Amino acid sequence: GYFFLEGFDFGIGVLTKLLARDRKERRVLINTIGPVWDGNEVWLLSAGGATFAAFPEWYATLFSGFYLPLLIILFCLIVRGVAFEYRAKRPEERWQTNWETAIFWTSLIPAVLWGVAFGNIVRGVKIDADMEYVGNFWDLLNPYAILGGLVTLTLFTFHGAVFAGLKTAGDIRVRARALALKLGPVTAVLALGFLVWTQADNGDAWSLGAMIVAVVALLAAIGAIAKGREGWSFAFSGVTIAAAVAMLFLTLFP
Repeated sequence: GYFFLEGFDFGIGVLTKLLARDRKERRVLINTIGPVWDGNEVWLLSAGGATFAAFPEWYATLFSGFYLPLLIILFCLIVRGVAFEYRAKRPEERWQTNWETAIFWTSLIPAVLWGVAFGNIVRGVKIDADMEYVGNFWDLLNPYAILGGLVTLTLFTFHGAVFAGLKTAGDIRVRARALALKLGPVTAVLALGFLVWTQADNGDAWSLGAMIVAVVALLAAIGAIAKGREGWSFAFSGVTIAAAVAMLFLTLFP
């Protein structure tokens, strides 16, 4: 739920620099997520609380081992929330531009780091007998995890571009659709590589099924946006995210 909803939030944040041409268009993009961005954060709190309640040892190891990347994500989410609230408090161009830059970076960085974090969770990290992580931050930046970060970044940006096409009109909608069509094949190649790598190393029949659903849904999302059906494309890209996350968790079971 968190990645489905927060995914297009992050994507819109990235698009404020990639798609919008001026302050007016950046405001239009930000307004598309204005009513929902803060509610989407609740999913993260729910996930953290559920993990602590159900798997306390895993929670402790995860948050101690991934302390720095999770701290960076938390910092970005805090600054991002402040940026959304304070951007329009003053009319000066420099004031708004600085907050818009903050929105861009605090959307892009978590989008990458979530993929890196999940890549390391699936790949496995070194822990000792006390269930404590014995590596360092740079050990987390391995090729598999970096690929995972690129997948989440491109997938969330594609998800956001489709959402922008769904919620806007006029020239910006046309450009959002065109950008989604460009991002789609890149996302598909990266996602396929990451999912196949995951399946080859840790997969079983159940994870293979989830992988197939994710790939088919992503191709359907690309096909739908090519036909101008943003609603269907958004639904299919959401299925892609859900199926990909399900696959990652299936590779961890039992």
